[in-house]
Amino acid sequence: MKILYLTARRALCRKLPWQATNHQRKYVKGLIRNGHDVMDFSYSDALMQFSPFKTVAWALRRARRKVIGALVALAREYEPDMVLMTNLPRLPVEAVSQLKQTVPDAVFVGMYSDQRAECDPDVLAVARLCDWFLATGAGRVLRDYRRRGVPHCAFMPNPADPDVEGPRPVPPRWRSDVLFTGKLIHKLTGQDPQREDLIRMLVARKGMTVWGCLGRPSIAGRDYVNAICGAKIALSINAFNDVPLYHSDRLTHYLGHGAFVLAKYVPGSELLFEDQKHLCYFRTPEQCTELIDRFGADEAGRKAIAAAGMARVHEAFNCRVLAAHVVELATTGRCDAPWADVL
Repeated sequence: MKILYLTARRALCRKLPWQATNHQRKYVKGLIRNGHDVMDFSYSDALMQFSPFKTVAWALRRARRKVIGALVALAREYEPDMVLMTNLPRLPVEAVSQLKQTVPDAVFVGMYSDQRAECDPDVLAVARLCDWFLATGAGRVLRDYRRRGVPHCAFMPNPADPDVEGPRPVPPRWRSDVLFTGKLIHKLTGQDPQREDLIRMLVARKGMTVWGCLGRPSIAGRDYVNAICGAKIALSINAFNDVPLYHSDRLTHYLGHGAFVLAKYVPGSELLFEDQKHLCYFRTPEQCTELIDRFGADEAGRKAIAAAGMARVHEAFNCRVLAAHVVELATTGRCDAPWADVL
């Protein structure tokens, strides 16, 4: 199968170290290893290439039509069987619409890895043009996309990459008893207030190390991996914890690098990872602190669960397995995974 992979993520930018962990790289890798041909096109990189002025605002003004023209020309020559799209809010509806007119027989699949309490209108505009809309959360919001005109929807977890993810020795400065990486709060409505309260409490009472919040800088690339591999316990709590099956890709990164993870329970979590086997779930701050005390003192138990969690994410959610599920959904409308939620 020939697959045109269209993304709005910039590969050639100051955040290049993130490339080892982003969805685009993992899915392209998985698709190729499954025997498909993949043509990769970054809308954002092309904007900067075609614009005489190297700022995003000027590129959007001066190069938009040229980039869409180049994308359409590429699709006409390549004749893909599938168009797989990520970073949907940054892809112009005009570009997707012209692609559909150019390759009308191709299956269009949109993938959305973020989460909100309701449909994102920018995502919805592109999702309505897709044959399949795949999101990292299930339940009410996914059904709302379906109800509002998206032809088919399905849940798809975050992918892991065992080739680059795994435990590693780290310098002393990266070692911590408890770790959280990410923002304290997001500028979105409907968030779980427990996230901010829990993070602040664990920093004050348990000395939790944080990056990306409370005055600490964000980290990426090797620093991000070192922080995970140097932690005895890693905390995973989403901004939204009432969305069935949804966990931030933070959870996949933590498990993939061999961390022992405490994760806030969300509905259906046991379909992904088993409690007390692959990680430990908590529902309340009290449960979280009890688990920190228990496994902080139980090195053997902590390491056994961490090893099982890493094996589980590498086997069941590696990029090749999930890429196969994406193609299966797009071509047959079915998915045989136990966590499947297909609308």
